Amino acid sequence: MRPRGISDPATIPLGSSLPPGNLHAVGVHLPEWRDTVGWAARETRVVNAMRTGYPRFFVPRVVDRLAEEVVRIYDNQGNAHNGQSLELSRSAFLFPNCRYATLCLRFLHDQAPSGIDTGNVCGFVLNPDGTTTKLDLAQETQPDPDNDQNLATQSKPLSAVLYPMSLYPLAKAFWQHTGFGISSRQATFWLDAVLKRDRRNGRLMPPARRNLTDEYLLQSAKNNIRSRIAKGHSPELSRTGMGLTKQDVLLYPTGMAAITEAAAAIKSRRSLNGRQCVAAVFGFTYVDTYKTLTRVLGFDTSLYKHAEIDQLENHLNQGLKLDLLVTEFPSNPLLQTPDLQRLHDLSRQYDFVLMVDDTVGTYVNLGLMACCDVICTSLTKMFSGACNVMGGSVAISPLSPHREELLSALREVYDEDSWLPSDVRIMEYNSRDFQSRVNRANKNAELVVAQLQTHSTIEEVYYPKGSPTQALYDRFRRRWGGYGFLLSIKFTSPARAIAFHDALEVAKGPSLGTNFTLCCAYTLLAHYHELEWAAEYGVVEHLVRISVGLEDEEWLRTRLDKALRAAVEVQD
Repeated sequence: MRPRGISDPATIPLGSSLPPGNLHAVGVHLPEWRDTVGWAARETRVVNAMRTGYPRFFVPRVVDRLAEEVVRIYDNQGNAHNGQSLELSRSAFLFPNCRYATLCLRFLHDQAPSGIDTGNVCGFVLNPDGTTTKLDLAQETQPDPDNDQNLATQSKPLSAVLYPMSLYPLAKAFWQHTGFGISSRQATFWLDAVLKRDRRNGRLMPPARRNLTDEYLLQSAKNNIRSRIAKGHSPELSRTGMGLTKQDVLLYPTGMAAITEAAAAIKSRRSLNGRQCVAAVFGFTYVDTYKTLTRVLGFDTSLYKHAEIDQLENHLNQGLKLDLLVTEFPSNPLLQTPDLQRLHDLSRQYDFVLMVDDTVGTYVNLGLMACCDVICTSLTKMFSGACNVMGGSVAISPLSPHREELLSALREVYDEDSWLPSDVRIMEYNSRDFQSRVNRANKNAELVVAQLQTHSTIEEVYYPKGSPTQALYDRFRRRWGGYGFLLSIKFTSPARAIAFHDALEVAKGPSLGTNFTLCCAYTLLAHYHELEWAAEYGVVEHLVRISVGLEDEEWLRTRLDKALRAAVEVQD
């Protein structure tokens, strides 16, 4: 089992990476409540201290620097706009393949506010030989100039979308919601190549040569991950004689890329004759799930609370034509469990695709595959645990009546190389002890809940065990499974929530499913500009979320005791 935590989180400075000192960390430390507020409000004090951040909310510094160099290369090849230096007038977002870049181009052209000239928006491919090839809006594949390159090389062409700074918020929204951007490892590799390029001919890196050993190791790593996921989802399918295979699992660079690709595949098969596809998000799910469906993919999307399943059925009875329903099992951050059996029955009766995000629940604890069509997972979270690599997966149920059309749609556009080889290998290594880590985190989380739920300063602890929806969770809980590693806390007053948060000596910041315990002021991070709306769904402003790690029980108990004393002592 991997190391169990961060020994002394209280000494980590604001804005430092989590894990500390890791150049490719997925987390960032926000030690005090005011730091989270400062980040959400983009206060100079906090922004300047941020050495890194959660990669889809914070563009990694190395990605920013590479983007500057890429714009400069494009400019130097005679592509300045109206004689103006592009590096002064525009910026760029970078993608691992030209399809993602083309989708971003279309998004910017389609959704740019009136009055902004999209003539300055363009995309291009930066090739390993230093040349650039302009992207066409209608083109989603790009010839590889070094056609002897193999799957194991890191030097696949890099795609870029350049835009005027007036379109930065829109470009950033696409990059964040879809999870399509390049990883920090890919940026580091390319930046090194750019800075060391041959000044005589502009070539960034030598022509790739086939390396059968690297190819074999990469394919082995991918197959191990796919097999691990397929085997994990299969126990409940054994009685049907239709187990999940690794061919039913597709891998992506991020969890949101997996969700976006799965939803796009459904749209491609359902949007016949130009009809707008219709989706429902059931329960309060992760913020970018709703936004990628509506803003990026153009679904007509409705939100239903967990208590509104009767309303959903009534709408279907009255003629609502759903193409897709997305839910989490259980939900983040309130850990509520949907009535998945009933949703599954409705999906069969009314012919819509049922997609489940099981990132919080995990296949270690839950057997969901027989009761849905698609399972999407952010492998960045507990599957990795180390908080140093991103990834996502889509698994298609062999029992789904939509299986063949979904697999066909996904494979038509699937890019085997969009996930960087070094990221793949790190994910494979990190996930080898996934089951044992989940089991330990389950146990620790139950101890934390027991310590919190009867305390005088706490109004409610949100956790699957003991919740009003526990019976719905237990219906799918494996006999060896637990109730997960995530919980949220509602205190009796905002002041007590802040005092507890600030006194709790654990790592603090966005993300979840880390091997180390991670606390955050969730609502401020995810919904700072829509606090009233979030509160309508029970996600109050001063909610404290804890992702429980693998630390020793006494380590956790001591820190919780100290934080609870601080909550008691505070003056309301």
